[in-house]
Amino acid sequence: MEEFSDRLVVGWVSVPADLPPTRVSLHLGSLVLASTFATVGGALSAPGTRRRRLRPANAPRGDRRRSDDQIRTFSFRVRDIWQYVDRGTRITVRVEGQPLPISGHGMFLTPPGRGQHGLERLREKLEEGYVLTQFGEIALSKRLDVEWQRTVLGLHARAARILADEHGLDLFIVYGTLLGAVREGGFIGHDADYDTAYVSRHRTAPEVALELEEVAMTLIRHGLEVDAHPLVLHVSDPEEPQHRIDVFHTYFDLDDRLRFPFGVASTHTLTTGEWAGTREIEFAGGRTRIPADPGRVVAMLYGDDWRRPKPGFNWNIERLDSVPEAGLSQEQRTRIYWSDFYSRTRSTSGSTFFEFVDAMSGVPDTVIDIGCGDGRDACAFGRSGRTVLGLDQSVVGIDHARERAASLDLAELVSFDVADVADVDDLGRALDEVEERADGPVLFYLRFFLHAIPESVQDGLLSAISAHARPGDLFAAEFRTDADAKTDKVHEKHYRRFQSAGALATDLREARGFEILHFEEGAGLSPYKGEDPVLCRIVGRRL
Repeated sequence: MEEFSDRLVVGWVSVPADLPPTRVSLHLGSLVLASTFATVGGALSAPGTRRRRLRPANAPRGDRRRSDDQIRTFSFRVRDIWQYVDRGTRITVRVEGQPLPISGHGMFLTPPGRGQHGLERLREKLEEGYVLTQFGEIALSKRLDVEWQRTVLGLHARAARILADEHGLDLFIVYGTLLGAVREGGFIGHDADYDTAYVSRHRTAPEVALELEEVAMTLIRHGLEVDAHPLVLHVSDPEEPQHRIDVFHTYFDLDDRLRFPFGVASTHTLTTGEWAGTREIEFAGGRTRIPADPGRVVAMLYGDDWRRPKPGFNWNIERLDSVPEAGLSQEQRTRIYWSDFYSRTRSTSGSTFFEFVDAMSGVPDTVIDIGCGDGRDACAFGRSGRTVLGLDQSVVGIDHARERAASLDLAELVSFDVADVADVDDLGRALDEVEERADGPVLFYLRFFLHAIPESVQDGLLSAISAHARPGDLFAAEFRTDADAKTDKVHEKHYRRFQSAGALATDLREARGFEILHFEEGAGLSPYKGEDPVLCRIVGRRL
């Protein structure tokens, strides 16, 4: 055993190449929790530099797999097992009943503490149909979880209709879900998710990534919740957020090869001439679509040994090819995040920062709310009698902001435009328009925005504001500082950048021509659902 951590077990066996597949079992005391097959051909089976580069961090240094026989590797994820064991439990990994040596522990490992349950409770769960999943959870087998099956099949059907109608894309099952359909005629018990994919209409990585962003926005617009990762979309119904489907993208590259940006665990290829599209099958009491030649696709995804169950299959270990450049960039994921956020979040009043600024004397009658989101503070300024232009790159946010303004009868005072502040020309046109219409000073208002953009974008934004600001104009911003970097967050999934509050104040004063009217940094300024971030509030006047 090369690694036995609190989350992952990785090991190997050396056997003659002509022996049948090697079955490996994970034991907690006398209880057999899970079994898998050690196989050859994965990244950890590779000789030399490539294997060492992909080996887990805790593996022995150097090449200790010296053997004239065949090296077969295996893994288990074990995150949940610790709540069922105690210091007296001997954990072993066995082949044909014999324990394998564990690096640094001998022939068995004993837990450092006592779990909240016990082996008898785990034994009861296994008898009830629970299994150790591929992600290391103790969960009800997907073959028995009929509520989960109903939800994900319905979600797949809903997403498939949307993508077919809006993009002409065919959403079919792939990865573990396809493997289960082909090998077992249903779901794999130890699987942890429901995998779907579509074949892109494009042939290059940037175009494919842009299409994935468009797909995410379409699903959000149709009421689904989307959590965007670089190479996959996690899609759920807001009414049942505990269940999701994964939407992957594939495409044929300029060499006519089918590519899976997320990755494959084989060296097989499939060309445009060999791809026969998809077909419909009966599956788990419903109907779904699969590739017309599913065995060929499964072999491409998992290799020639796909017929042998491997509950511990780990993409981080087994992946042999991927196309990360076809994935979503940080900027694309941020756009998706905020569109999803604004589609489901409503605020009924202005923020505490609005209240602070509104109470100051000499606040201009014209406001540019940069990064306005769904118009919460823009409309609050409008209700105080000010003329406001709200700018945001989120189409969903701007749509909701316009609806909010209309519902409050503020359409004559408050307007909104979609604008990307990273596009200097786009931003400049919007600022020009406001400056030309304003009879007096203008307030450049930025709440919770500076920490949501990269430093280079912030520099361009501040330069644009500095170029347009006239004497008497105000700048007001509230943002997370570097002192907030390690605090707990309610919303963890979007981009944040933590910066020095003092450095920004110096920049505004010495490089941008603003005198600082107010500066404070600390907690207690904008508590939210148990989170109390460390923020900076800064207000400056252009000299």
